[in-house]
Amino acid sequence: MPRKRGSRGSTARSQQIEAGLVSLDRSRGPLFREKEDEGKSFRPDGQRDPVRCQRSENKMRISDLEAIDIARAFSEKPHLRGKGDEVLQRVGRSLSYIGDTHKPQRFDCPLLEEGKCMVHRIAKPIECLAELPDGGFSSDGHRSLERRDQLNNELYGNRWEFKAIPLMLARYMMDREGPASGKSGSTLRKEQNRVEQRRASRSNDPRQGSGPA
Repeated sequence: MPRKRGSRGSTARSQQIEAGLVSLDRSRGPLFREKEDEGKSFRPDGQRDPVRCQRSENKMRISDLEAIDIARAFSEKPHLRGKGDEVLQRVGRSLSYIGDTHKPQRFDCPLLEEGKCMVHRIAKPIECLAELPDGGFSSDGHRSLERRDQLNNELYGNRWEFKAIPLMLARYMMDREGPASGKSGSTLRKEQNRVEQRRASRSNDPRQGSGPA
């Protein structure tokens, strides 16, 4: 069995993972804006064509940090709670015909439900989000992909993995006490934004004074 990396361990390590998840979520922002700006090229809801997520065309791979983000989303997002077992059932079906390899391989994405990505606005894999309708990537897409790789390198050095979605979800969604335990990047980012807004509000409040000299 693969060795688990980045488990709870020290508080410092947990903070590193959380910081990585926040940065990963921020890298999705330009890609969502891109879809809104080029709305005619995408579905109205910005989702990927579901055919691209099915076995006939799908070869999507994800990194450790992306898998952690997805696993955390299923454990803490209210509308996803209780659906993790369904996803793991679909993961199990995919594992029956794919191999444990870094190479691209075809499979039905276990995150596809009724033609939509279950984690689209929450923890969507960067490459899924960055891919254009013609299969290419914009300059923003390339930058977000590079940022994803950089974040994994910072956390795991050269030991991070990049494998088919079912392989990575099986590793992290079944490990309820490891790094997948906690808040997802989107939740952490929103909390961070609220803290920053409160600080900015206080600094602009004349009643707070200028503080000690």
